[in-house]
Amino acid sequence: MSNIKERVLQIAESKKIRKTDFFKNLGLSYANFKGAQKNTGLNSDTVVTILSKYPDINPTWLIVGEGTMYRNDGSLLRDAEEIYNEPVIVNEIEYTLIDALKLVISSQEKTISSLEKQLTILESELQTLKNK
Repeated sequence: MSNIKERVLQIAESKKIRKTDFFKNLGLSYANFKGAQKNTGLNSDTVVTILSKYPDINPTWLIVGEGTMYRNDGSLLRDAEEIYNEPVIVNEIEYTLIDALKLVISSQEKTISSLEKQLTILESELQTLKNK
């Protein structure tokens, strides 16, 4: 399974946009998507930016890697500028961004829980070592 940064790179490839142009348009550095940096996470603001600029991307696919890359079984929506002129679609995008943020929060809560468990185990091991 790919990580979120790999999926972001897949968006650029799918849209046939040069990676440097793609990341410049998002206000991001391509360097954060190469090498060891590729294995780090993305903050929620970045996810919102990507989904705002590319509303045809399926947020569930982007965040957790499930489903298809594009909404509506791969069919592309019209350009984002046209969408913003239609109030009904804007509301749909807003709900999508809220759903995407809820997925990010849920994922972060799971990570925090896992890290808390690891911390408890490490503290226990440290105490055992101190007692020897």
